[in-house]
Amino acid sequence: MAARGVTRGRVVADGGSDRDRPTGRPAVAPGAGADARRCGCAGKTSLDRVVFPARERVRDALDGTSVRLGPAADAAVIEGATDPDALDRAVDVVALGERQPAVPFDGDAAGDSVVTLACAFVGDDLADPERFGDAIAGAYAGLDGPAVTIGKGHAVQVPGLDGGVLWLEHLRQTDAGDSPEPTAGPSTGGFSAANVDAVHAFPGLQPPEQARVAMLNACNDVYAGGATTERVVRPVVAAPSGVDPPASQVTDWYRAGIPADATVLEASVLTHGGEGWLLGASVTAGGRVDPEEPPLPDDCAVLVTRPLGGLAAFALGTIHGDRGLRELGRDRLARDTRPEAITACRPKPGESFDPARHVARVTDVSGEGIAGIGRLAAREGRSLRLERLPVDDAVAEAAADEWTIPDVTVETNGPFAAVATPSALGRVVDRLDDSSGADPIRIGPLDRGDAPIRDATGGEPARLVEAAARWPAAGDPE
Repeated sequence: MAARGVTRGRVVADGGSDRDRPTGRPAVAPGAGADARRCGCAGKTSLDRVVFPARERVRDALDGTSVRLGPAADAAVIEGATDPDALDRAVDVVALGERQPAVPFDGDAAGDSVVTLACAFVGDDLADPERFGDAIAGAYAGLDGPAVTIGKGHAVQVPGLDGGVLWLEHLRQTDAGDSPEPTAGPSTGGFSAANVDAVHAFPGLQPPEQARVAMLNACNDVYAGGATTERVVRPVVAAPSGVDPPASQVTDWYRAGIPADATVLEASVLTHGGEGWLLGASVTAGGRVDPEEPPLPDDCAVLVTRPLGGLAAFALGTIHGDRGLRELGRDRLARDTRPEAITACRPKPGESFDPARHVARVTDVSGEGIAGIGRLAAREGRSLRLERLPVDDAVAEAAADEWTIPDVTVETNGPFAAVATPSALGRVVDRLDDSSGADPIRIGPLDRGDAPIRDATGGEPARLVEAAARWPAAGDPE
């Protein structure tokens, strides 16, 4: 496996000293002391309030440098890099606001383009678009030199932390042959997709199972991009200061927990001055479909591959001591659901998009919950007319009894959402019939409404999703 130029660092976001760190003993294992209300993708940095406004600030700050932001997509697409052995990888870790990262590959990029994955672990003092944007822009500016595209960025809040830690992995193609330079953009041939993600630890799960959930959750974004083969995983773990698990131990957790056909690289281990463990991974995978998004047909609808509520089932089951509900969620969290049925309904490289046969968009339901599908619709100038919110009955009943989770559709390793014409969705359903754990449900069409989501259910989602009370009611179908 090509992994030359790899560097590892341990940094503490409070400046590397012991001041202001929690005075209690830190949890020595990921599941010890984890909060069921904040596990998994709960507690991510707000996209609407922080990340998206900060992106514009970062974009402006990088003007005049060799660094640019890629599209706000599920995963970075690296053209021509169909073989994971042809990707050179380098890792860097810095404390935000204290020093800049090194120029990728020691500045010896030899004219090659570099695609960078970035994961920020930040305290509440950076949960502000200006402060967050300025901190991230200052770090990205340190990469100036070779042509660098920030292919995928991710941010997660760490309770009790001041400042932040930024983890970076740089990717470049080492054996391109006659292939084009790697760039984070669409391709008409074979490609690799790359993603990084991190989640809060789950109460009561052993480290290999924690690692499995974290890895599968990171995989979902590359799956959504059409890349499902030759998975290469780098564990990324952020532990409280004073724990300092060896990288070899963390690597062993992931090797024990993840599917046997995935390759595991040496783990990156960070320490932070806040509370709790976070586990994640960077993932690259190969794709043999056309990742370029076609024009969206007029008569599209949305299908999810199974009911929502897996993370909520685990959390509510843990909170209420309901073993059955917890195990339902645990099964969902740990299930490897590569969407081969959806991938089979995407155009192959060089094949023309056929609205009657091919899906037009795919995303996974994750930290945004159902709102992520609404954001996809709004990006296309459409509105999701929500006619059904499919949530497991046991989850809906538990959530209605006691309001403890503001959005039961927030997921970790959640289902996939496919956007396509009714006939193309019919092809997806036929193929999902043979997929373990699949229970496909159509939730509504995309039309020309003026809000990301319009409620056509009569207000039922407001019992399960706090934000649903602000969704406008849908009128008659157009």
